[in-house]
Amino acid sequence: MSANITTEREATELLSRLVATPSVTPEVEGGTGEGAMADLVEEFARSIGAQVGRQEVFPGRENVICTIAPDAAGPHLMLEAHMDTVALGPMTNGHQPYMDNDGRLHGRGSCDTKGSLAAMLLALKWAAGDSDPKGPLTVAAAVDEETGSAGAKALPDSGISVDGAIVGEPTSLEVVRSHRGGRYWPLIAHGTAVHSSTPELGDNAILRMADVLHVLREEYGRRLAGRTHPLVGNSSFSVGIIKAGTSFNMVPDLCEAIIERRQIPGESVDDVEAELEEVLNIARRRHPDLRVEVQAPFVFGDVLDTPADAPIVKVVRDAVTDVCGSANVIGVSYGSDAATLAAAGIPSVLCGPGDIAYAHSADEFVPMAEVVQAAEIYARAWKLFAAA
Repeated sequence: MSANITTEREATELLSRLVATPSVTPEVEGGTGEGAMADLVEEFARSIGAQVGRQEVFPGRENVICTIAPDAAGPHLMLEAHMDTVALGPMTNGHQPYMDNDGRLHGRGSCDTKGSLAAMLLALKWAAGDSDPKGPLTVAAAVDEETGSAGAKALPDSGISVDGAIVGEPTSLEVVRSHRGGRYWPLIAHGTAVHSSTPELGDNAILRMADVLHVLREEYGRRLAGRTHPLVGNSSFSVGIIKAGTSFNMVPDLCEAIIERRQIPGESVDDVEAELEEVLNIARRRHPDLRVEVQAPFVFGDVLDTPADAPIVKVVRDAVTDVCGSANVIGVSYGSDAATLAAAGIPSVLCGPGDIAYAHSADEFVPMAEVVQAAEIYARAWKLFAAA
C-alpha cells in the first residue's frame, strides 16, 4: 500500500481542530463533556459520505458511529477511540494546540486519544474512496473512557455488528493484545467517637484502619509479588485515598480507605474478591475487636487477553510491519476500552500514535509522523481484515 492515505499537513489540521475542541470528562469539575467533539466528528464523517449514527450513553453524551461500505460482504472492522479527556490541570493552554520544532503537536488529548481518532477518521476518508470495498469499516468515537468505559460498553448495543476492533491508545504504534484490569473497593473501619482529651474512652477509627493497612501491605503484598504474566507484569494493589475525621479534637469513629487492585490475565473477578476478604480476615483474627467492612467495588477496567493467534492480532501486526518495517506485539499495565469490547465478544487489540508516558501529563503531545503512519496502518488493516 502506498503512503498516500493522508499528508502530515492534513493530519495536523484535523488533529488541531480536535484538540481545540474541549471534551474534558464531565465527571470532573468544569468538564465540558464530549458534545462539541461529537458534532465535529459527525460533521467530518458526513463530509466524506459515511453513514453516521449517534448513540446516547448519558444525557448529552453520545457515541458517534461512522461507517462506510456497510453492505460489503467481508468481515467488518471497527476502529474505536475515545473523545473524552482528563482535566487540563497544569496544562493551562491545553486547548490551544501548537507544533514544536520536532514535528510534535501539543495539547490536551493530542496523545490520549485524539491523535488516534484523527488517524482513524483519515483512514475512513481514504476508505470511502475505494471503488470496490471488500468489507465494512466503522469508526466509533466513544464517550466516557476516562471514568468507566460506559461508551464502549454501549457500543455492542448500537445496532452494528463487527468482527474485530482496533482501539486507539498511545502505544507508539506497537500492537497490544494484553493488559491488566482494575477495580477499587472502599474499606470502612469503625470506631467510637470521643473527645480527644480522653482518647482511651473511645476507639480511633484511623488507628483501626492502620492495623488493616499493615496487614494488607504485609499479606496482600506478599501474595501478589509472586503473581506475574509474561506480557503485563505483576498483579498489584495500592491505597489511593484515606478519609477520616472532622475535627482535630475529636477521636474519629469512621475511616475510609480506597484500595485499588490491578489484576492480570488468568485472575478471575471472584478469586480477586475472595482473596481480599481472606486478607481482611487475617486482620480480624489479629485484632479481634476490629470492625472493618468492604463496600461494593467499582470496576474501571477489565482484563484484555486476546490470543496471539487471533486474526485481529495477525492483521494489525502485518499492517504495522507493512507501514513501519517491523512490529512488536506486547502487553501493557494500563487499561482501555479494548477489554470492554473483548468481553462483549469482539476480538480487540490496541494500536495508536504517541507514548503513554505523556498522556495526562502537563506537556501532552503526539508526533505527527506517527499520526500519519497510524492512518496508513488502520487503512492497511482494513484491507487485510476484509480479505481474511
